[in-house]
Amino acid sequence: MKNPYRILNVSQDADKKTIMVAQMLAMRENKYSLQEIHIAVNQLLIPAKRLAANFMFPAKIKAKRPQKISIDFQIEKLDINDINENAFNSLK
Repeated sequence: MKNPYRILNVSQDADKKTIMVAQMLAMRENKYSLQEIHIAVNQLLIPAKRLAANFMFPAKIKAKRPQKISIDFQIEKLDINDINENAFNSLK
């Protein structure tokens, strides 16, 4: 599967009209065969195939370097007797 965006020289947010104009321009340039141009146009005009093309050929790689996460917390010493007294008081 070749990159249909590169064959037609369009961006990923191109609409139908832009794709059709790009098809005519690609046919004039003769860089790619008519079959490749036809397949690229079909991939971009059919929504399910366009979604697959967007997944296979992303415009930008959005991966970021993971950031270190530091968590600072303090644990106070708890007395079990205090917990038990509070539990009994809540029942009253």
